[in-house]
Amino acid sequence: MTIRDGVRASLRATVSASTLVIATATAAQTTTPPEAVSPPTSQIAPPSTSPSQEQPAPADATSETGDATDGETGQDIVVTGFRSSLQKALNVKKTEAGAVDAILAEDMADFPDLNLAESIQRLPGVTIERDAGQGRTISVRGLSADFTRVRINGLEAQAAAGGNRSRGFDFSIFASELFNSVTVRKTQSAEIEEGSLGATVDLQTGRPLDFKAGFDAALSTQGSYNDLSKKVLPRIAGLVSWTNDDQTWGGLVSLAYSERKPTSESFNTTRWQAGNAAQAYGTNQNFAGCTVCATPAQRAEVLNAYYPRIPRYTFGQFSEDRLGITASLQWKPSDRTEVSVDALHSRFNQEFESPNIEAISFSRSTATGVRETIVRDYAIDPDKNVISYGVFDRVDVRSENGFDRNESRFTQVSLNARHQFSDKFRGQLKIGKSKAKALTPTSISYQFDVNNVNGYTYDFRQNDRLPLIRYGFDVTDPSKFTLTEVRASEGGAVYDLASASAAVAYKFDEVFELKLGGERRGYGFNSFGRQRNRVLTAAEQIVGVGNIGKLASLDGKLAIPNGADLSYITPDIWKTTEAIGLYQNFPLVPTYNGFREVSETDTGAYAQLDFAQPYGNTTLRGNIGLRYARTETASSGFLNTTYVTVANKYEDWLPSANLALDATDRLVFRLGVAKVMSRPTLNSLTPGGSLNTSGQTISYGNPLLAPFRAKNVDLAAEWYFAPESLLAVAVFYKKIDSFIASDISFLPYRELGLPDSLLVGTPSSPDQLFQVTRNINGTGGTLKGVEFQYQQPFKFLPAPFDNLGFIGNYTYVDSEVNYRTAANPLLNRLTGQSKNLFNATLYYEVKGFSARVSAAYRDAYLVAFPGGNGNTEEGVKGATNIDAAIRYDLTPKFSLTLEGVNLTDTYSDRYADVTDRVSNYRHFGREILFGLRWRY
Repeated sequence: MTIRDGVRASLRATVSASTLVIATATAAQTTTPPEAVSPPTSQIAPPSTSPSQEQPAPADATSETGDATDGETGQDIVVTGFRSSLQKALNVKKTEAGAVDAILAEDMADFPDLNLAESIQRLPGVTIERDAGQGRTISVRGLSADFTRVRINGLEAQAAAGGNRSRGFDFSIFASELFNSVTVRKTQSAEIEEGSLGATVDLQTGRPLDFKAGFDAALSTQGSYNDLSKKVLPRIAGLVSWTNDDQTWGGLVSLAYSERKPTSESFNTTRWQAGNAAQAYGTNQNFAGCTVCATPAQRAEVLNAYYPRIPRYTFGQFSEDRLGITASLQWKPSDRTEVSVDALHSRFNQEFESPNIEAISFSRSTATGVRETIVRDYAIDPDKNVISYGVFDRVDVRSENGFDRNESRFTQVSLNARHQFSDKFRGQLKIGKSKAKALTPTSISYQFDVNNVNGYTYDFRQNDRLPLIRYGFDVTDPSKFTLTEVRASEGGAVYDLASASAAVAYKFDEVFELKLGGERRGYGFNSFGRQRNRVLTAAEQIVGVGNIGKLASLDGKLAIPNGADLSYITPDIWKTTEAIGLYQNFPLVPTYNGFREVSETDTGAYAQLDFAQPYGNTTLRGNIGLRYARTETASSGFLNTTYVTVANKYEDWLPSANLALDATDRLVFRLGVAKVMSRPTLNSLTPGGSLNTSGQTISYGNPLLAPFRAKNVDLAAEWYFAPESLLAVAVFYKKIDSFIASDISFLPYRELGLPDSLLVGTPSSPDQLFQVTRNINGTGGTLKGVEFQYQQPFKFLPAPFDNLGFIGNYTYVDSEVNYRTAANPLLNRLTGQSKNLFNATLYYEVKGFSARVSAAYRDAYLVAFPGGNGNTEEGVKGATNIDAAIRYDLTPKFSLTLEGVNLTDTYSDRYADVTDRVSNYRHFGREILFGLRWRY
C-alpha cells in the first residue's frame, strides 16, 4: 500500500463534520483582531449595526471578538486567530433562519487557500472541479455550477474563464485574499432572488468600517514552488484601510497578484471504440485484417473488443497571472443611515502549450484510418473487453502541438444604501452592474504526420493507466514527418449583468416583521468564434520539418514503462507560424455555431413575514413568504447562415418557509420547504443549427425551453454543545420536475417558434411536419442526502494536546434522473454528483504558532451519460487531496508562513465505461508556498 492509499484509507474512516473556515494557519496576534465580515442574513438588515453585528451572538457562543468562558475556572478566555474565525462562522450559522454555512477571513487580506473554490470545498456538501491544478467551479449537494447562484457584495454576478459558455460561476479568476467572507445558503427564502436549485453563494469584499479606526494595513508576500515545473513564482496581497476617528466614513483598497506555471503530465485515449464482428474487415470501425487470427473466434474477439481512439502521452506547460483589485467607500453618518460603494476588478491570463504524439488511425473510421490498419499481434483483457496489447501495421502517426491563450476579465461596481426611517420602518436600495469576458484571442495547433507505419505497438498489460508505446520508427527524425494540417481560431464570450432592487421592512412588534421588495435584472450573453483551419494541399505541405520542429521529451514524473518512446519531434508553434505565413495566407472565417446571444430580463417581487416567538425557554423563529418571478428571453443564433432570434417568456410563483426552533440555548432544530427554479443552460437555448427545407429536417437547440423547477425539503438538528463546537445533522430532498433531454420528433414547423421567413422560396410551408432534433424539457428525478458536521477544540486533553482542534463533515448524496424521454427512459444519477464526500481538518494553535492539515475527499462521479463511442458512461474516479499550513509569529507584526497544496500529488483519473477503461490520467504536482506576512 502506498502512503497515499494509507492516508486515504484512514481518512475514509472519519465520519465527521463542520462549518469550516480554513484560513492560512495563523497564530494569535497581540494586536486587536479585526471584526470579520459576515454577509447580512437579511437583505434589509438595520444600518445601525455593521454587517458582522447584524446577528446577535448566541448566548452560549463566543462574542464577535472571540471571547469565551472556561467552563471549569469561570475565567474569560480571549479567542483570536483561526479559532476566532471559526467561532464567528458558527455564530452566523446558528442565528440564521435557514440552512447556512460560512467561511470568514481570519485577518485582513488573509483568506484561506489558493482561490475561493478551494476554500468553499471545505464546507459540507460542496465539491469542486479542478483545472490546471486549482479549483474552478463548485457543486452543492450534487447539483452542478449551472444550478448555483453567486452574488458579490449582494448582487448577482457571472464570472467566466477560457471556453466557459455556461451560467456556472468560475472561481479561478479571483484571488482569495480579496474577500472577507463566503456564505453558502442551502435553503431558499422569498427575499433571496430565484435562480438556484442547489445553493446561493454570497461573496463579500472588505469595507473600511469592518476594521479599526484610523489607518490599518496588511501585506503578504509568498513564493510558490511547483515540484513538476520546478519554478518559484510570486504571490502578493495587500490591503490599506482608513476611517475617521468616529468611524462615520472611510475608504479601502486591496490588491492581490500571483503567478503560476504548473505542469500537466498525462496519458489519455479520447475514449475507446470497437468494431463489429458481424461486419466485414475494413468496414465502419473494423480493422483491415488480423494476420494472427486463425479462427472465427479470434477474429470475433478482435473486432468486438474496444481499442483506444487516440492513445498518447501529453506534457503540457501552463503560464498564469492573476490580478485582483477592490475598492470601497463607506459612509455612516448615524446609526440610522449607511451607504457603501464597492468596486471589484479581476484579470486572469492563462497560456498553455501541449505537445503530444499519437496514433491517429484508430479514431478515423475511414478508408485511410482504422479500415486500412492490420492487427499483427494482440492480447485481450476480458474484464474490460479491450485489446490490452497490440502490434499494428499501416498506422498513421501524428505529432501535434497546440498553444492557447485565454484572457478573463471581471468588473463590478455596486451601491448599497440602508436607512432606518423609524424604530419600526426601514429600507434598502441596491444598484450595480458587472461585465465578464472570457476570451481566447489565440488558439493555434499544427500537425506533423507519418502515414502507414508498420510495427506500431501499445501495451497496457502491466499498467492499465500508463502503457508502453512504441511507434515503429525513429520519432526524433524530422525528415520522417510532413506538416499536413493547420488549426487556428479565436473566440470568446461576454456576460453583462445590471440589477436594481429595493426592499422595505416594517416591524409590527417584537414578534413579527413584514418585508416587501422587488428587483429587476438585465442579463446579456453573447459569444463569437472565427477560425483559420485548413487541411493542406500537397503543394502547401512541408515535407521534412527540421526547420519548423523542435524536440519534446516526456521527462517528468509519470511512471512510463521502460522501452517507451519518450522523445519526439513536434511543431514549434512560432517557427511554423512564420514559415507558413499564418496571419497573411490563412484568412479568418466565421464559425456560425460559435455566434450565439441570449438577452434576458428578470423581474421579481416578494412578500415575506419574519417572526421570532418565545415559548417559555424555547423560541420559534423563521420566515414564510412568496416570490413572483417573470423571465423574458430573446435567444439568437445562426440557422444555416441566417441569424435567427426567438423570444420567450414564463412566470413562476415560488412559496417558501424556514423554521428554526431554539429548543435550548444550545440546540436548534430546522425545517425548510420551498419551490425553486433555475433557468435553462445557455447552450441549450440557441436557435442555431441546421435546416433542410427539401427534406423537412431541422436540428437546433430550443429557445422555448422552460426552466428547471423543483420542490425542496430540508431538516436539520444542530447542537452547539460548547464554545467553538458543533455537532449537527441535516437531511435534504429535492423533487426536480424536469431535466433537459435530447429528442427527435415530428412537429409542424410553426410550433417551433422559428420565423416563417426561413421557408420563403423553398418547397416547405409552416404547416408541414418536420423531423425535429432539439432539446426538450424531459422528465425529472429526485435527489436526496444527509450531511454530518462536527467541530470542537480539544480543550479536555492534557497539555500540550489541549491546543488541538478538529473540524470535519461528511455528506451522502443519491439521485436518479431520466436522461431521455418518458417513452424511452434511461436512468442514472446526476452528472457531477459524488455519492460520498468528506472534509477533515486537524489544527493546532497557541500564541505565536499555528498549524493545520486538511483532507478533502469525493467519490467517483459521472461527466457524461451515456458515454460516447459505445461506452456506457464517462466519469472521474474518487480522489483525496491533502493540504497543510504552518504559521510562526516572529514579532506581533511579522509572521512566517509555510503551506503545502496537494501534498500527495493526487492524480485525476477519468475513465470510460463501467468497466473502467482509462480516458485521461493526469497530475499537476505539489505546490509549496513560503512567505512573510506583515500587519500594521
